[in-house]
Amino acid sequence: MAAPRRILIHPGFHKTGTSSMQHFLWTNRALLAPQVNLLMLRHLKAAAKICMYFAFRQNPFVLTDLVETMDQIIAAHVPANGADLIISCEGLSGHLPGWPKVDTYAAAPVTAAYLAGYLAERFPDAEQSFVYTTRAAEAWLASAWRHHLLSHRLTQDWPDFADRIRPASDLPALAAEIAAALAPLPVYALALEEAATHPQGPGGALLELLDLPETLRSALVPVGHGNRGPSWTLAQELLALNRSTLGDAALIARKQALAEAERVGGWAKG
Repeated sequence: MAAPRRILIHPGFHKTGTSSMQHFLWTNRALLAPQVNLLMLRHLKAAAKICMYFAFRQNPFVLTDLVETMDQIIAAHVPANGADLIISCEGLSGHLPGWPKVDTYAAAPVTAAYLAGYLAERFPDAEQSFVYTTRAAEAWLASAWRHHLLSHRLTQDWPDFADRIRPASDLPALAAEIAAALAPLPVYALALEEAATHPQGPGGALLELLDLPETLRSALVPVGHGNRGPSWTLAQELLALNRSTLGDAALIARKQALAEAERVGGWAKG
């Protein structure tokens, strides 16, 4: 049985249309299956957990477990049918900056190098390339702030958060830094603002990096806009709750109820 001919690794960045791309790929997985195998968060949770823990601890020893973990994931989820392989999971770049004790994407070049080295050893004949999706700095910062208000007990208001995390917001520059670290491997930067104009949305733009048959491309089903973040009004409510004296369990329940009411997050609600 054959190994993949091409491997496209999409390790983020967070809040750049990644959920849209992944939902598009998963929705169309049956159509893609003869040509493309998929590894996403549902398959890569153990590997993403290692990368996120590395972002938190910055101890390279943490990453030594990636080899065995990725071996297990590939054995369980990648058929040896010679199809191209897409690996799409922003957790492979660590935590979204703004998480407690994680203010930058300093982990991303390191985890990318580990993944590239692992895949080169595992599939020495495969053509490897990376793609990083980016977003304009202010829009990315705003999305990150609202995401963190919902996901943990962030108590910083928007101006303070933006000032603290702004050094991490130049995603094209970070993609260029990773490209230099991984050279001569191809590393592409795909702006969300450009990807969103594709007729099939950001997921269709991602697949342009693989020369799939036109008959397959035209059959793929767009997914629309989902996984919406909190509105600015809801963000202020979440900030007030995070600053309140509510216990953690009550806080989580209240925030979940507000998110459900505003149909925030998740493609089934979007």
